[in-house]
Amino acid sequence: MFLFNLIVFILVLGVIILIHELGHFFFAKRANILCHEFAIGMGPAIWQKRKGETIYSIRSIPIGGYVSMAGEAVNDALIKKDQVIGVKLNQQGQVVHINLVDTVESDFMGIVRAYDLYGKNFDPLFIDLEVDGIIKQFPVLRDATYRLSEVKEMWITPSEKSFESKTLWQRFLVIFAGPFMNFVLAFVLFFFIGFFVFKPNLDSSEVSYVGPSTPAESIGLEAGDSITMINGQTINSWTDLTQAMQANQSVYLSLSYIRDNQTYSYTDLPIGVLVQTAGISNVSEDGTIYSDSPVIGRANGRAAANNGLKAGDRIVSLEQNQGIVPISDWDDIVSFFKTNTSGTIKVTYLDVEDQTLKTLSYDLISERALQKLGYQGVIFQIGISPTSAFNIGYTLTYPFRSIGSNVMQVLNTLGLLFDRSENLGLGDLSGPVGIFSLVSQTTSQGFLSILGFTAFLSINIGLLNLLPIPALDGGRLVFLGIEAVTRKPLNRKLENTINNVMFFLLIGLFIFVTYNDILRLIKG
Repeated sequence: MFLFNLIVFILVLGVIILIHELGHFFFAKRANILCHEFAIGMGPAIWQKRKGETIYSIRSIPIGGYVSMAGEAVNDALIKKDQVIGVKLNQQGQVVHINLVDTVESDFMGIVRAYDLYGKNFDPLFIDLEVDGIIKQFPVLRDATYRLSEVKEMWITPSEKSFESKTLWQRFLVIFAGPFMNFVLAFVLFFFIGFFVFKPNLDSSEVSYVGPSTPAESIGLEAGDSITMINGQTINSWTDLTQAMQANQSVYLSLSYIRDNQTYSYTDLPIGVLVQTAGISNVSEDGTIYSDSPVIGRANGRAAANNGLKAGDRIVSLEQNQGIVPISDWDDIVSFFKTNTSGTIKVTYLDVEDQTLKTLSYDLISERALQKLGYQGVIFQIGISPTSAFNIGYTLTYPFRSIGSNVMQVLNTLGLLFDRSENLGLGDLSGPVGIFSLVSQTTSQGFLSILGFTAFLSINIGLLNLLPIPALDGGRLVFLGIEAVTRKPLNRKLENTINNVMFFLLIGLFIFVTYNDILRLIKG
């Protein structure tokens, strides 16, 4: 499964990056910008093929990608004054190849004394070489190439093929097209998924699906049954059912349902509980539900971080604001987290491995933060789904609703990172390792889940790239905006310096987030 998950991970990221870079590449080519390389991945190349002026590459690290465009650097020339180079001439005495290695045949070898390989406003290109003590000027063709080895070459960058020489609108399209294509990919995927996602019938309490090894299955509930009562509350619709489950206060549930005009009732039914604020659940991986005993079925996130809680640990007490609450069952746990919805908690527990009492403290993810992201602090589950039916209007609007929901979720997440009232920070972000973990979880849920996750991740990457941060597409758009207002481009050296500094800061953030991801993966 690891190998399969790894392949899916590489494919998911690869498609998202490919679409993003194709956006940049298409509009760069359309603007007649010279593209030296189109690369998927980073690091050493494992496959390369030249077609026309561009080298197409697949690189060894499946993270990121780039389109290397002429005119992005301060100086695109690969030669400098006082450098020894060779030149290969055509019959008219014009330079067709600039040889940077002495293993390639040259008509002349010499020391560079002056050159212009940019030719602004179509000024002639030339190289002045000192050959045997005499300075000779050689005209250079505008499609001349650098010979980097006997087999590797790269085109020079005359002004008309440079990114910086293009109009403001052309440069905007080249930069904006990358993130935009991420949204296009998400739209296409959500549009396809929409034909398999039926509109739920919220006006009925009829059950269409009962999950295996769930509380619903344990009482014999079947598809076609209708829920009539929960905890003494009459249920007429799925909306009523949802509200009753949200209002529940216990790991036990009273439930009635009707089948063939006969009513079946159950009291004290143990149900699944997920305390999302704390990252713990009473349901184990094999479906066992703990209720009378405060044993943890699963633990994740902050609860499991840094040698924290794990499945099988037994909670003895919970503490917040100097108030210690003894814990004897999961109802005590639910009661505690229904009241304590944010801040730092202290957990005393019996370790399942060495049977010793241990104590740890960690910050809850507040219920307020979860609600902003569309989740609840405490979720009760019995394992059923409502009936649904195909609806063309629901299907056609599905991609718009899904993109809107995902965009708001990303924006709210970013907002929470800068909200000082929340205990959220950079340590809660996920990088490639965290994404791999999510992909691994998604693959077990089927092909449509993988497509949905790919769309969600594509929106994330597109939106994050539009943030006004130097080194990202959004930062470059800000520089274009400044140029549009001032009618004068920024100093290229200053812009590149800002971009490079931010790039290294982002690399540092990438390493930090990846380190935290690995720790979370190890701790389980």
